[in-house]
Amino acid sequence: MRLSKSFLLLILIPFIASCATQVSDSISSSSYSSAESDEYISAEKLETNLEDLIYFEFDKASLSADSKALISNYVKFAKNAKAIRLEGHCDERGTREYNLALGEKRAIEVKNYLIIKGVSSSKIKVISYGEEKPIDINSSESAWKKNRRVEISLF
Repeated sequence: MRLSKSFLLLILIPFIASCATQVSDSISSSSYSSAESDEYISAEKLETNLEDLIYFEFDKASLSADSKALISNYVKFAKNAKAIRLEGHCDERGTREYNLALGEKRAIEVKNYLIIKGVSSSKIKVISYGEEKPIDINSSESAWKKNRRVEISLF
């Protein structure tokens, strides 16, 4: 009987340990592996010497006049680019799910404005990282302002 309990423990311990190491957060960087494996990611990013960050107000996804002007500067470069990646980001306030959705709305706003200006929608990739990739990790209004953004990358 004692031998069978020992044998059972030898089988169960590795099984339990492997289960524990396979548990993951429901929203992690692996959720975005397909976006990061796109072929344009391996291409070299085009340099434009333009500001590549579009900032947003708290809990908003609408573009300001300044943001529209900045995006308009990208149009001639965007038309010549093979691919465009728009990454939506948020500050740490709100749930992960909410921030992922808000980051996506922000990136889609930038995408729609580029389309209105004549950029082909087929080359624009939208991705949201929500609060997962902050520029500034502090919990202050100045840090939150930096983190509420869409990053534009041309390839």
